[in-house]
Amino acid sequence: MLRTLLVVTALCLPFASVAQSVSAILEPVNSVEIRPSVNGRLDKILVQEGAVVTKGTVLASIDARVQRARVALASIAAQADGAVIRAEIVIEQAKALRDRVARARSKGAAQKWEVIQSEQAVQLAEADLKVAREGVSQSQRQLELDEAVLEEFSMIAPFDGTILEIQTQRGEIVETETTVLEIGNLKRLRATAFVPLDWLNGLDVGTEIVAQLPTGATATGVVSSIDPRVDPASLSVRVRMAFDNTDLKLLAGTAITISSP
Repeated sequence: MLRTLLVVTALCLPFASVAQSVSAILEPVNSVEIRPSVNGRLDKILVQEGAVVTKGTVLASIDARVQRARVALASIAAQADGAVIRAEIVIEQAKALRDRVARARSKGAAQKWEVIQSEQAVQLAEADLKVAREGVSQSQRQLELDEAVLEEFSMIAPFDGTILEIQTQRGEIVETETTVLEIGNLKRLRATAFVPLDWLNGLDVGTEIVAQLPTGATATGVVSSIDPRVDPASLSVRVRMAFDNTDLKLLAGTAITISSP
């Protein structure tokens, strides 16, 4: 019986060299799409792209004519205290009558039922006053509610920042899912890079990073976080870096190059 001997030769390929640099994109640390809280017609856009705004600035608003009318009516109702004044006068009159009847009763000039009736009149007047005051209180609460709803028609800057993009036009019908504009804080930028696993020996949170810009200039940042997980396919780790941009010299969207530590 013949036996065939197979000889297998293993080819040893060299490992790919570790990358000496990686790329990343500068982007705002804070970037928010501003959407309306209510559906309606976009009445005003009060800013332009590139405008620097402060927290609380009104950026745009929905047509609120109907809601403003509701606030005006609620304000009138909240200030209408005529029913309270009338009820207070009726109470004074009822108490005066009760006192006269009580004095007359003590002299035998009034019947017991008259005393009871005069006391009931006071109680009814006091109940009417309570209802009148509750009506005013309810009107005031309605006014507060209508004023709160009116505020929802305005889109407010959530933080100090720059208007990055306006995606709608005045007069458009927008819904709560519609992005009207985007605002970002350009004074602090970040970049995310996937670096080789071997780089971690020279990186830690707080490590200073020098990034190369397309112009040949450099920008200095720090490592803000290192993902504790490794991508098994590329053997790389996600690293986030933060760059101070108080002078606004760095432009969001710029591609940067990070070299091996």
